[in-house]
Amino acid sequence: MMQPASRSQKVVKKHYEDTIANPVSFEQYAHLLEPDVLDQLKQLFPSGQAQMWGIVPGQREVNVAHVKKMSAGDWVFFTGDKRLYLGGTIALMWRSP
Repeated sequence: MMQPASRSQKVVKKHYEDTIANPVSFEQYAHLLEPDVLDQLKQLFPSGQAQMWGIVPGQREVNVAHVKKMSAGDWVFFTGDKRLYLGGTIALMWRSP
């Protein structure tokens, strides 16, 4: 999957720095995660942290169909400013309100 995310946009750059460049601590956000999601994250990442990226549904849920095509094990490539700058594998997906 290709994920357009131009780091020249301030909001994208901030999310990138907060959740990719600096992995997210599960315990810091445990109160926002369903217990089964937290357990799965801990099993996948025993260090207690991982790089994460979230996708919002968008107006009229325009992004929902795109996300439904993704699953654990899929490759994701981040692009922006006419460059491919990051690639990774989806380890776990969940929906959070």
